[in-house]
Amino acid sequence: MTDAPAAPTARTDSNSGALAPAEAPESVPAEAQLNSGQKGSHVRPLIRLVLWTAGLGALSAAGVAIIAGAAAGWHGVVLLGGLAAAAMLVLYALAAGDAAGRALRGGEGARTSLAEAALEASPDPLLITGAAGRTVWANTAYKALAREAGMSDMFGAPGPERMFAGDSAAAVYRLARAGARGEAARETLSMPSPGRDADTLYQADVSPMSTGAALWRFAPLREPDALDAPGVPDWADHAPVGLFLADAEGRVLGANATLRDWLGVDASKALKVKDFLSFESAGAIVRTRGAGAVTRLEASLKARGGVESPVVLALDWSEATPACARVVVYGLSPAGAPPGIAQLAEAGGAAGRGRTFDDMFATAPFGVARLDGLALEDAVIEDANPALISLSGGVAIPGKCFLDLFKIEGGDTPEQVFANALAGRGEPSEASLICGDGIRAVHVFLAPVRAGKRAAYFMDVTSWKELEQKVDQAGKMQAVGQLASGVAHDFNNMLTVVKFHLGELLARHPGGDPSYHDLQQLRSVSARQAGLVRQLLAFSRKQTFRMTVFDLSEVLSDCSHMLNQILEETVRLDIRHGRDLPLVRADRVQIDNILVNLATNARDAMKAQGGGVLTITTEAVDAAHVRRAGAPEPVEGPWAAIHVADTGTGMDEATRAKIFEPFFTTKAHQGGSGLGLSTVYGIIKQSGGFLFVESKPGKGTVFHIYLPGHEPNEEEAEALVVEAVSAAAKPEPRDQAGHGRILFVEDEQMLRSVAANTLRRKGYEVIEACDGEEALEILEAEPESFDLLLSDVVMPGMTGPKLLEQARHLLGSARIVFISGYAEEDFSDTISADLAISFLPKPFEIQDLAERVKQELAEAGR
Repeated sequence: MTDAPAAPTARTDSNSGALAPAEAPESVPAEAQLNSGQKGSHVRPLIRLVLWTAGLGALSAAGVAIIAGAAAGWHGVVLLGGLAAAAMLVLYALAAGDAAGRALRGGEGARTSLAEAALEASPDPLLITGAAGRTVWANTAYKALAREAGMSDMFGAPGPERMFAGDSAAAVYRLARAGARGEAARETLSMPSPGRDADTLYQADVSPMSTGAALWRFAPLREPDALDAPGVPDWADHAPVGLFLADAEGRVLGANATLRDWLGVDASKALKVKDFLSFESAGAIVRTRGAGAVTRLEASLKARGGVESPVVLALDWSEATPACARVVVYGLSPAGAPPGIAQLAEAGGAAGRGRTFDDMFATAPFGVARLDGLALEDAVIEDANPALISLSGGVAIPGKCFLDLFKIEGGDTPEQVFANALAGRGEPSEASLICGDGIRAVHVFLAPVRAGKRAAYFMDVTSWKELEQKVDQAGKMQAVGQLASGVAHDFNNMLTVVKFHLGELLARHPGGDPSYHDLQQLRSVSARQAGLVRQLLAFSRKQTFRMTVFDLSEVLSDCSHMLNQILEETVRLDIRHGRDLPLVRADRVQIDNILVNLATNARDAMKAQGGGVLTITTEAVDAAHVRRAGAPEPVEGPWAAIHVADTGTGMDEATRAKIFEPFFTTKAHQGGSGLGLSTVYGIIKQSGGFLFVESKPGKGTVFHIYLPGHEPNEEEAEALVVEAVSAAAKPEPRDQAGHGRILFVEDEQMLRSVAANTLRRKGYEVIEACDGEEALEILEAEPESFDLLLSDVVMPGMTGPKLLEQARHLLGSARIVFISGYAEEDFSDTISADLAISFLPKPFEIQDLAERVKQELAEAGR
């Protein structure tokens, strides 16, 4: 690469008197000649008038001297002769001066014509602008350049501000300003070329003139596609390192074929430094200007195929004006190419030139490195394929110590970490690879050492490890859920017995009795424990849901009064209803529980700061919106969203990651069970929805609930109407006594005995069965003889729903009531599909059971 040519200076050759072609004359053949001609046109008539007057005066004096000289005497002759002689001298002087002037003017004109012809014949575009910056004269090459740029010179040559618009506008302004100030200047300009992707680059020089005008010279730089042009030798164009020339504005004025091959661009594409180097690296190149010596910089090259590879830049700046940076780019691989790029070139067919990997390794989707050294402590990376460089974020480069790629903790030695890989059984060792954005889990395979070298293979297993953790966590949650549901089932049975006995005791010890207060406290404790059991069931997703179709706006309106009672006076409730909400199919009672749980948490979060605002917003969204929120594969169609936002203290990332875990609480000192949010999560998942949370410390928390929309069919719509009418027409039992024949099926002997005796005291005939098989035998022996079937759901052997399925034809018109504190999901589907089935959740009190039995028999007309 060579420096740009120096700026021209105006001079006249002393030997020949001719003007050098690349230099500006002192008198300009346009503006200067025009001024000279105008001056001559005024002076020449005056000289002729004086000449003829002097001639006539001389002739007159001579005539008078000859004719009348004698009359005047000798002194008259002398006087008139002197006048004639003087007039002749003046005439001679004027004539000689006029001839000399014509001769002088003829010489200057010859020189001016010669200079003008030289400028006109120059192959470089030349332009002269006046003191005001307007175009005065342009040569043929400039006009041809204007036509090439698609501009017309019919009304005069276009100015440089029109020829070089766009990116070069600022440079043109600087040149024009220098010309107006009488200063020389040089800039690199780019002009769009029709039919070409790349702009044509010109070096523009402005030289001031003594008349106030300015001479512009445009010298085309090397064409971007003329990489084989004279002056650019083949060895430089195809050198094993990248070469490029750039100006101070970051435009690449030229690049060799090697660099363009690394970048994957052809010679017709115009480049800027920021296209293949980072913003910081491009800025560092400019900052080295004026260093006065070769500067070495480390950078990252954005090469073809999406590979980012570390490179070293060696550069210096030319001393010409404007300065240009001459840059050498070389990689850290033995072949000189940036790591990863050489392998891509080999895979594309560049076989035999510095090959370090075969095509399979160069294009492998996993990381591969060649190591030099027998022991791992001394092993150094000789080469790495693109996959490894990308996986490590550019850390795994030639010359890097192998062990420096990993994060080894816990005092383990390299031999311990890579024991499996070193054993020679083909088994991997799991390690933590350091990369640009943190740590990635990898499996490392090590090949046996051969001639002091070995190959290392890297498999990214980060996603596998994350999936493992999720599966492990899911297994733990499932185990806890199974345990919780089993405990809840047994606990509900015991709580039901306790409540029954408490009911009996309260009936015997009414208000005013000394024992009444103690019994009420026991009743309150049992109710609290029943709530805890419901939370356990919700967490384990074993709650019995009665799925109905409803409008969320109605639920919020009905629930607002209860929410205001939960919130303190310092917390304001703001409910915003969305438009065109789809109907949802869920358990309405459970949606109320969700809102209560979230409102309680929000109240506690805002209590520390003296209150705040709880905002509950509903809106209609689609599946794409739910997917963007983070839901995996949501069903297509409309969705209803509930956003519950508070202005509380918020949560950090560590807390947010654990809030849905069972028994995790930040309110242990306030008696929190840690089941509130896990309950909410279980209810929403059991309803087919999704739950997400956003929170930052000091910024509050927002829970996003998404429930799938549901379009009720005719049967569901009719069932809803029937249920609404039935609910409105249900007679309120005046007392709990009644009559009728009841088959009571319950596997818990204590609960069955207490409940049966209670119903008998109310006037009912109760036949007991300890399981489904015994109940089926009784029904087969006495078909259609019962008014009510009262059965547990979960029992050893035949369950309650299975009993109903096999004995429905034996029940006749008997009403059906299921009782349970724990049920499988299919039972929820059963009672949701058959609205004639009634359900009483455990634990319940005597009054609840007696009222439900009286109500069901009253509806049956018994």
